[in-house]
Amino acid sequence: MEVNALSLLILIPLVITVINAALPVLVRKLLTLLGTLVSLYLVVLLFRTPELTLVLDGTRILSVDRMAIFALLFVQILSLIILVFAFKGVEKEIESRFFLLYPLTLSFCNGVLVSEHMFSFLIFWGLSGLALYLFALLGQTPNAPQTAKKTFIIIGGSDAFLILGLAMMWILQPAAGWSLAETQIPLTSSSAYFAFLFLLIAAFAKAGGFPMHTWVPDFSEDAPVESAALLPAALDKLLGIYLLAKMMLTLFSVSLVINMVVISLGALTVITAVMMAMIQHNGRKLLGYHAVSQVGYMIMGVGSGSVLAFAGGLFHMVNHTIYKSNLFLSLGAVEKRTGTNDLDGLGGLGKVMPLTFIMALVGALSISGIPPFNGFFSKWMIYQGLLERTAELTAGYQLWMLLCLILAVFGSALTLASFMKFIHAVFLGKKPGVHMDVREAPANQWLATGGLALLCVGFGIFALQGPLRGLIYPIFTEYGLEIPTFLGTYNPALLLGLFGIALLLGLIVYYAAANIRYDEMYLGGMAPAEKFRVLGTEFYNEVRDMTLLRNMYQAAERKYFDLYDLGSRSTFAFSRIFRRAHPGQLQLYLLYILVGFFIFLLILR
Repeated sequence: MEVNALSLLILIPLVITVINAALPVLVRKLLTLLGTLVSLYLVVLLFRTPELTLVLDGTRILSVDRMAIFALLFVQILSLIILVFAFKGVEKEIESRFFLLYPLTLSFCNGVLVSEHMFSFLIFWGLSGLALYLFALLGQTPNAPQTAKKTFIIIGGSDAFLILGLAMMWILQPAAGWSLAETQIPLTSSSAYFAFLFLLIAAFAKAGGFPMHTWVPDFSEDAPVESAALLPAALDKLLGIYLLAKMMLTLFSVSLVINMVVISLGALTVITAVMMAMIQHNGRKLLGYHAVSQVGYMIMGVGSGSVLAFAGGLFHMVNHTIYKSNLFLSLGAVEKRTGTNDLDGLGGLGKVMPLTFIMALVGALSISGIPPFNGFFSKWMIYQGLLERTAELTAGYQLWMLLCLILAVFGSALTLASFMKFIHAVFLGKKPGVHMDVREAPANQWLATGGLALLCVGFGIFALQGPLRGLIYPIFTEYGLEIPTFLGTYNPALLLGLFGIALLLGLIVYYAAANIRYDEMYLGGMAPAEKFRVLGTEFYNEVRDMTLLRNMYQAAERKYFDLYDLGSRSTFAFSRIFRRAHPGQLQLYLLYILVGFFIFLLILR
């Protein structure tokens, strides 16, 4: 076995973790930074030599294709940027453990993406889930232990389905061995459908797709904000959508019905999560639901069967990790300065944290699909690809597809409305008196959010010249797929110029009206108390009370749509039945044995 870039992507962060256990925190930070930079350099080398493999006893264990290299690149980039943010600001109580888990998580995620052998893939996939659980335990909120438990059960339970799915794939195509690179199973039998379903559950649980998504908002609220930006907002999205893309592109030969089912699940993910995000008053939980909602667009694109929408799904996967990490970190910078992420307790911080405000605004415009930012371009690709796919379908399927498209577009409009609430509640309006001494975030934090904001702008303006032609189209060339083409004209430079003109006109009007007199408000002849301050969340309370939505929101708050909570209730209900059935009477136990013995005889007969 030779040591090459593939094995080093796993070994270097792993060795750094071991060394860090004996080092002070500052040295841990520096060593982790060095290891992340080396990992990024190794991935850049893979673009030149993608044919690298690692063979053990004649069996290929590690190898990569263009899609794996694409995901690996952004694992390293996002890990590096979030690490810069974490250099100053992680709570002292968890700082030591945080910088032990950080390189360890990077090692496990890299291991998933470079694994060709099913056993290797399973090991690193499971370990990445364990890292997620350990990061959740670092949370300082009262609900953090329960959230960690919930995350572990959902992710760990989905790992069991992944094991079953891969085992069934081996049974269906034993000639391929345990290789993920040489397996392509047609969905022509119930066993093949079950294998696909089991892998789909694992991919959805990791990425946060409906209905396996409920751990994401809780993790986002209770775990350290750096962990929320690193895992559910970034790395876990990359791993989950990577597995789904492999399933749709190489592991299975899927039919139109499967495409439509996956698209429908994506549309449900979009609309259910964004509806929950609309009414949140906790900033982190709002972002957590949007981290779920945006996965729906990726699922729709990757599962569509359209080459253009597939490319859009991959592009949106990367765009999401950029702007959602930016939003989590921007809110994290505010939280560290104010001590709260409750939207009702914030406001007016744009004047005292202008850099953080600008970065958060860019992230909000990007996730809302406003051109020329990156979120618009990838959503546009998905919509256009789905419309092209619709033109090829029969009338019944066309109606089905259009319904999914309507839900997705409506979800995008609600996303914009939700982030108007977010930006207003945090940065606009009147600042609470308790936050009068708040100042701008430290340089490392606004540099990290600034880097992500620049990527949002750059990937929007230069989408075709940069990430698409340089990173995504080579994936299609490798698999012999046609490079997608666009309909219509999109000129991001022109749009940027128009936005600039609008901004300039707004500034002119603002300064021209600078002589307007501003008077203090009075209530009953007195200055209004703090509790009468206009909040950015008040308008959205009306959404919750709408007749058609009230019952849905009440059911969601009672956890009626949460698979974890439903499973817990069912388990405890069964346990209560068994407790009543076993009161400790010997004669009753003997009766159970006799009944069981007769049932056994009947089965054998």
